[in-house]
Amino acid sequence: MEPNQMTSKAYFKALTIMYFALIAGLVFFGIVALFLVQSGQISDTGDELRNIFLFVAPLFLVGGVFGSTIMFKKGLVEAKNKTELLEKLNFYRSALIVRYALLEGPAFFTTVVYLITGDLLFLGMTALIIVIFLIINPSPEKAINDLELSYEEKQVLNDEEGILG
Repeated sequence: MEPNQMTSKAYFKALTIMYFALIAGLVFFGIVALFLVQSGQISDTGDELRNIFLFVAPLFLVGGVFGSTIMFKKGLVEAKNKTELLEKLNFYRSALIVRYALLEGPAFFTTVVYLITGDLLFLGMTALIIVIFLIINPSPEKAINDLELSYEEKQVLNDEEGILG
């Protein structure tokens, strides 16, 4: 194997590390926020902001979920149009990164809103996004389905030592 060639195992290992790092960041920030509010080191700012955020945060959350889905599907269309497997997978990775970023934004926003208001409802919204993250984990099977790969491409992807390009 040449140094610049990537195996299926290496591709998905890198993707999985990025995925879990993003989840870990959300969980860690949520735990720190919970500790700060529960220990009284940050006090709530009152009902005025809470009422505004009760309207804004769900909109941001729903917008992030729908936006991430739409942008991911657009990225998949672009990836499917590529001829080489490695090219498809590079575009697939880009589509996943955009998807994850559009979910992370609302998650961090709702955690910050929890810090501001002290209302656990907002931390619950963050938890909901983390659950969504856990559902959309990267895997060879999902890549095969999302990219509608040919039989030969499936064989390469399912073989951990398969060379992607």
